[in-house]
Amino acid sequence: MTQTLAPARPSSRTVLVTQEIRNYATSPLFLIGLVLLVALQVHRIGWARDSTEALTDAIAPAALIGLLGIMVMAGLTRRSDRAAEAAGATAVSESERTIALAWAVVVPVSVTVIWYLSTAWLILSRPPADWAVPSGPVTTSYVLSVVFAQSVMAAVGGPLLGLVIARWLRFRGAAALCTVLMVVVTMPLQGWFESTWRWHMVWPWTHWYGPLAFTAEGEPVHWVALPGSPQMWIVYLVLLCATGVAVALYHDPEGPRPRLRAGIAILLAAAVVALILTMVTGLPHAFHNPLIAAPA
Repeated sequence: MTQTLAPARPSSRTVLVTQEIRNYATSPLFLIGLVLLVALQVHRIGWARDSTEALTDAIAPAALIGLLGIMVMAGLTRRSDRAAEAAGATAVSESERTIALAWAVVVPVSVTVIWYLSTAWLILSRPPADWAVPSGPVTTSYVLSVVFAQSVMAAVGGPLLGLVIARWLRFRGAAALCTVLMVVVTMPLQGWFESTWRWHMVWPWTHWYGPLAFTAEGEPVHWVALPGSPQMWIVYLVLLCATGVAVALYHDPEGPRPRLRAGIAILLAAAVVALILTMVTGLPHAFHNPLIAAPA
């Protein structure tokens, strides 16, 4: 006899969402990342107060909240599945549990929004050095959009990727392996190679500015800002995140798969359009700051 899982009532759905938010907020791995991020930001805002260095600080929330979020969410998903199996006939559907888990991203997002606002305040109140950015055609909006995408969007994308991994890859260590692969693929796509400058934004985390060009030892270092529109890149990342939720929901054999297939196709098409607009709008060419950067 086939067991049918009942959809959650509004009240039970709220309880489930609240529970997953609480589970995420109390996850030891998340708390470790949070403590380290707070310590780094307190040092940056309270002591160093160096807005130029802050321009590249987004790697901290991306790694400590976003990257670790892959592991956190994968663990919460497995925990949710075990609880559903133990509950038997009283369990809610997989789709409802997936939605509740997706809502848990409000925890890492809240943390990184606070980080972003404090970093944006530092950049605006103490303008970075002239040899960095913003400079020339590189606007403050360009810079703040990059920082937002690298921090807040990473805090959304990391956990949602963990949700997709946990739904579709059932072997032990899948989340850890995918986390390592993310790092390995990310490293060569950070703008170090000029051949990637026109399409580097295909990857969900990449540098848009900095001392990206290789220089021989002893030669002066100049900052470079890469072409494209970081504002449209945010739209592209939002669409990728929405696609991830739909793909995770699609795993449920009792879910509305035909509608999800159509939704995934629409989201992917929209993401392609957003990616093309990211490439062809915004900064038309790479900007090389003529001023020599200060030694690191």
